Amino acid sequence: MGRQRGSASVASILLVLGILGVAVAAVTLWPLVTAVGQGRTAMRPAMATVIESRPCGGQSARDLVEVQIDGVVRQAPFDGCGHARGQELSVQVPADPGQDFVVRPAHAADSELDAQEQRAKWVLLTLAAVAGGGYGLMLRRP
Repeated sequence: MGRQRGSASVASILLVLGILGVAVAAVTLWPLVTAVGQGRTAMRPAMATVIESRPCGGQSARDLVEVQIDGVVRQAPFDGCGHARGQELSVQVPADPGQDFVVRPAHAADSELDAQEQRAKWVLLTLAAVAGGGYGLMLRRP
């Protein structure tokens, strides 16, 4: 009879771990699913020249650059700071820029969506480690 009680205990622990895992995965992945639904902004490569350098550290620490888009030279804030005036940079500009747009470094990714993807990966990895550790503890029980 004692053996059945231990089995019921293991089953309830597995049930709680399963429910916890589903809840954590749902909370973690929900912002990612909604962000993917909005779609990523299409970007294209370009070359920009820094016309006004701003020191890093402030809230609006963005250099001002000139970039040629469809044959028209436009000024836009650069998602970076502290570059030398006149320095040429490889950048990404929106494929269909509106009035106000931000120029990003060529190596930059879609930071908001990528940050959420990275967050989801770490939370799910941690959840897997906790679940594996819990399962290992259950196996050690007599």
